[in-house]
Amino acid sequence: MPRKSASSCWLRFFPVFLNALGGFRCVTAQDDELARSLDLPRWAYVACIAAPAAVPSLVTGVRLGFGYSWRALIAAGSGLGYLILDAQELQRTDVVMAGILVIGLLGWAMDWAFQRAAAALLGRRFPEVAA
Repeated sequence: MPRKSASSCWLRFFPVFLNALGGFRCVTAQDDELARSLDLPRWAYVACIAAPAAVPSLVTGVRLGFGYSWRALIAAGSGLGYLILDAQELQRTDVVMAGILVIGLLGWAMDWAFQRAAAALLGRRFPEVAA
């Protein structure tokens, strides 16, 4: 079990990190000039300008990370992935199709729940997250 959670965390790290990095790079020159003209300290610049600019990209990265870790958990040696592979070897097409359907429905439900939670928490300030 620790190996599964470690690989899940490892797979989740890169999409979140790269999207957050891209979000922080979205800060425009006008925002930088505004911060300099207001003589904002570094922490205020990050809290008031850079972090809010990165939130939509960060939410996208977390969503992608969930998808990658979900795929890794399915491909693991136990659970639904194992059930599908075992049914394939036994030529139980009904079990294979039911397993694939369950995986798809669970993945869709988790993504839908994450989208609704992000929209509820961030939708008023970041309308692009709520879309």
